[in-house]
Amino acid sequence: MKSYWLTPIVLLAAAVACGPPVLYDTAGRPVKDPMLMAQVDGLWLAVDSSAAGVRAVLEVQVVAPGGQLKSWDRTDLELWTGAAVPLSPARLREGNVRCWPTSPWGARCRTNTVDESACAPQMQPREAECYYILCAEFALERVPSPGESIVVNLGGVQRVLQLAVVK
Repeated sequence: MKSYWLTPIVLLAAAVACGPPVLYDTAGRPVKDPMLMAQVDGLWLAVDSSAAGVRAVLEVQVVAPGGQLKSWDRTDLELWTGAAVPLSPARLREGNVRCWPTSPWGARCRTNTVDESACAPQMQPREAECYYILCAEFALERVPSPGESIVVNLGGVQRVLQLAVVK
């Protein structure tokens, strides 16, 4: 006899357990109970407040071509919160480079292929996908409103984030 009632319970437990991701500040501490969050293209932003003030914690996954860590200048990273003057990070931390080798098998390999030679490793140099995490903290004057846009300039590329209330 199969337990069909077990699957909905497991799915419900997974849905309850999966909340927003945990972001870490530049000291490596988790940002607990952020008020607002936003995400776009491997970039996460959390806004929280305490007795020390309001801060925006930015965590971005940066591509490291060939496993080389790109050194960032503080002028390469800016945040606009509606003010005319962009904010520079109050604190900045770069994580270690992490690399994952790509598959030596090409896209031609299929499990139902008659010709098994199509699944043989291709004689091409294996490249690795390398990333590192860049973490920055910005001191804000006020708590932004839900739905407000924040613009992040990272290395000359601007990304617009829509803030939402964390549920």
